Amino acid sequence: MELLFLYKSFMEYLLLSLIIAVAIVSYLSHRRDMKLLCSVSSPTRGTRSERKLIIKMLKKGVHPKAIFHDLYLKRKSGSYSQIDLVVATPQGLVAIEVKDYSGWLFGSERQRYWTQILNYGKEKYRFYNPIMQNAGHIKALKEQSAQFAQLPIYNIVLFDGDCTLKDVSYSQFGTFVGYAGNIMRVLKTIKGFGEAEYTDKKEVARVLREAVRNGENPAIVANHVADVQNRNWDCPRPVINWFPRFFRIFRWRRWIRF
Repeated sequence: MELLFLYKSFMEYLLLSLIIAVAIVSYLSHRRDMKLLCSVSSPTRGTRSERKLIIKMLKKGVHPKAIFHDLYLKRKSGSYSQIDLVVATPQGLVAIEVKDYSGWLFGSERQRYWTQILNYGKEKYRFYNPIMQNAGHIKALKEQSAQFAQLPIYNIVLFDGDCTLKDVSYSQFGTFVGYAGNIMRVLKTIKGFGEAEYTDKKEVARVLREAVRNGENPAIVANHVADVQNRNWDCPRPVINWFPRFFRIFRWRRWIRF
């Protein structure tokens, strides 16, 4: 009886020690991730998916000074264009639109609206073509100066969350659509292209840094949000991450060829 009691006590102690060890490792890992993130952006800025993407790129060796997060570019019209991420590479600028959706997604680069299907086809929603959305961001970048106008700028749309790209097609050179986990594969593909002809790298960095600082201005952000809300959206908003978080541990790992 005494041996049984000692055995149970030992197992309880072992389990408690394991839980504490896992908690400590998780905490230290989170601290390291936050330290990495702070070399580029604030831990509260942008979406969780955007911040995860930044951390992934930093861990894979992308220089923090090459990553610009949550940019607000002023356009000729006086309005602002908000870009999730821009990565400066020797091959040009990489403009990244990050989406966090659930369900099955369908669409092509020429369709104005894409389709999201949930609940085994019982629910359908439309959302604005993210390739076209990011093309608008690229147009805003090219408006910044003569140098920006001639620089190659790649249109990257990455999906996070519990979604599956069931039938998504595109053919335009420099356009990539896939899952956020494949960001390094995208950057590796772009690395195989010819180098861009930068005439003034300091100007590029200055413009992008200024756009990041614009995102710290509450008035600019508020005006941009109001401008977006006042647009005539003629389709319902997509459901974002409707799938219960607990069940995401069973998510299959997904790949897409670029």
